[in-house]
Amino acid sequence: MTFCACSALMAGRNAEEKKRAETVYVMDHAHVFVTPGDIPKGKPYKVLGELKYSAPFSVDAIDSAKVEVKLKAMAIEQYHDDADAVIKENTDVDSSGETVIVTGEVIQFETSADRELMHKMWEGLIVSPK
Repeated sequence: MTFCACSALMAGRNAEEKKRAETVYVMDHAHVFVTPGDIPKGKPYKVLGELKYSAPFSVDAIDSAKVEVKLKAMAIEQYHDDADAVIKENTDVDSSGETVIVTGEVIQFETSADRELMHKMWEGLIVSPK
């Protein structure tokens, strides 16, 4: 009987942790945006670094939605909570026509909302931008 109760408790905790991880993932990917342009003047930011990847030419490799997902994932992986956007996104095909090259700049706004608080929203905290 005790074993069953323990298993149920652990299953509940595992489900709660999985939900928290999914919430953090969704929030991270939702707040980072990708644009081929620059940020409007008057919105101060700093460049965190460059992103670049290449892939064999295919319909998927040039699909803008899939490129956006990949750039967001790269920005979050490399710059974690500091990444706010990827600007100057560019998708190009090399001269051979066999390789797609994607580039962009990862930036952080000077007036970023506190991401640590955003990640704790699932705990019932209310967050507003600075």
